Amino acid sequence: MPTSTYPIVGIPTQTGQPLPLRQEITAWANNDDNRYQVSLFLRALANLKAKPVEEQLGFFQIAGIHSYPLVPWDGEGQPEPEPNPPGFCNHNLVTFPTWHRPYVLLYEQVLYENMLELINSWSIGEEEKATWLAAASQFRLPYWDWGQKQVYTGDYGIPQICVLNTWNIVKPGAKGAKEPFENPLTGFTNPKKNSSGQSVPMGDKLMGQNAILDDGELPWSRCIGVSRYGIRKDQPESVWNKGVNNWEFSNAAIENPQWYDGHEGPLKSSSFADALSRLFTPGYFSSWETFASTAHNNPTDTSNTDFMSLEYIHNVNATGGSYYASKDIPPHPVGFSGLGLGHMADVPVAAFDPIFWLHHCNIDRLCAMWQALNWNRWFDKPQGNDPAPSEPLHPFHYDTQNNSWTSDRGRDWRLLKYQYDDLKDMPPGEPTPEFQASLRRRINDLYPSTGSVVADTGYSLEHNSFNDYIINVVYDRYALNGRAYSILFYLGDPTQGLNASKSDRNFVGAVYTFSAPLVSNDGRTTCDNCGKQQAAKVLSKAQIPLTLPLIRRVGPIGGGYSTIPATQLGLLEPGTVERVLHFGLKWYFVAIGGRQVEASEFPNTEIAVLQGRGQHPVEDRIMPRYEGYTKLREATKNKSLGYGHETGPNDLIGDD
Repeated sequence: MPTSTYPIVGIPTQTGQPLPLRQEITAWANNDDNRYQVSLFLRALANLKAKPVEEQLGFFQIAGIHSYPLVPWDGEGQPEPEPNPPGFCNHNLVTFPTWHRPYVLLYEQVLYENMLELINSWSIGEEEKATWLAAASQFRLPYWDWGQKQVYTGDYGIPQICVLNTWNIVKPGAKGAKEPFENPLTGFTNPKKNSSGQSVPMGDKLMGQNAILDDGELPWSRCIGVSRYGIRKDQPESVWNKGVNNWEFSNAAIENPQWYDGHEGPLKSSSFADALSRLFTPGYFSSWETFASTAHNNPTDTSNTDFMSLEYIHNVNATGGSYYASKDIPPHPVGFSGLGLGHMADVPVAAFDPIFWLHHCNIDRLCAMWQALNWNRWFDKPQGNDPAPSEPLHPFHYDTQNNSWTSDRGRDWRLLKYQYDDLKDMPPGEPTPEFQASLRRRINDLYPSTGSVVADTGYSLEHNSFNDYIINVVYDRYALNGRAYSILFYLGDPTQGLNASKSDRNFVGAVYTFSAPLVSNDGRTTCDNCGKQQAAKVLSKAQIPLTLPLIRRVGPIGGGYSTIPATQLGLLEPGTVERVLHFGLKWYFVAIGGRQVEASEFPNTEIAVLQGRGQHPVEDRIMPRYEGYTKLREATKNKSLGYGHETGPNDLIGDD
């Protein structure tokens, strides 16, 4: 243990002044009032990324806290008698949001310290220096809201500031003039160099204990730089080892699926927006635990809406790419093929992509918004071996005396010296009903729900209600010994390779485990938490809303496809839907890398379709409601891991 630990306390604030805001990155970066902050952010990030790999407060070591290279941080990470330091993973735990809160705060704070380092190194006048220092004091990490469309594409995707190789920012000592600056948000290159001054692969022997290992066949050790949909087995290593920012494929994987833009025009909502709307719907979660985590401890007092979670939404972010192309993946003639592996798809190396931090800032924002609407829901229904809110969140400390962060310490994010733009009008202390009503209006505006789509059609059952359909899944994230995998769902047969699911007209949604191998390629334990969960047979849960794709298309029927126009939603009657899904709903398992896996490899998995009632709101301050879900047993009957199948458990998902 070091003689002094690093205190994560947030960026200093001025007494009596409003808390600086974490803002949506596109609006923030394009607002010229923020030009000094934007300049500092990009310069500080570039400076941080250049720090030696051994430096505790360098980008490499901070990113490595998430898993690889499996080294201690701030004196934490070597519990006895285990001789090998495990990762600090808090995935599939109710502390998933609360562990990442001080983690993002650490990153924000270190960026600020790098800003001060740079400002103090510049030869500028005192007046200009004061301007830069004022901008640094107001800086807070921006977030990437993937539930909102990007202006530069008109669709969902990664922010433009993470796409362009250069960004024009204010130049110190130039009286406010701007200069093109190499954009540090597009990737990360290993700062470790050989005797010739060239960056080495992250698994090179020069890295010593900081060497990053391959993950099975995934070639992380050979990467000099970070990639997004860039690493391909069918291409020479020299094409991808320095890093590839294939942002077009990232966008194609995130944007609306093919069924969204039907002949009647695009739907008002989307898969992402609808899932986010459900996240905030009153009564959707029975506890903090079911909201926070994918963990399924089979509690008896939860409902089928509890299968959604903040962590599940986090997991399905498709920025990285999970197909390391191989000969068993069919070619795709044009457009998005889905081929190409990226760091963001794999837990051990995800945090080395700078977009990880914008993504997790948004996860923290969503958590704060949910807390503002559910102020008293806090670790209120613990199950099994759930960690308590008073337990330490390793490896984070809040002082120099080895005192660890806890979930309780981070409960009120405002005490961490930041606020979110969507919550800027939140009063001190407990949120008022008036503020909560205004926040619900904001959420309804940001994330249109299935209910709002139904309401626009003019169709409803009694009391403004409608039939709602969901796919609930219980799965074993350790079924492949921890290796990540996807479950891909289709209405009808795939029309192209599973690698190109996002551009397939019949694709309706996916579950992604975002898990990591329990043992590294050199035989080390990679994750103490994961090993304990596997031993305890802890399962996970997920939910795919199905009503929107059903509105667009139900099929196949008689070799063709039956489209249900929005004006005929009455056809979404449970009996009809159940029969159509019995013939049309299909799913496939694909391991990270691209190998299709037989369903028999997942004996602890159960898949069910349920029908419930949704109620669309009649006022903008009211959110939709969902309740009363029952299994449509015929929809999955005798399908692998569906109802009545001999290999599935059949009893993990019940009726409300």
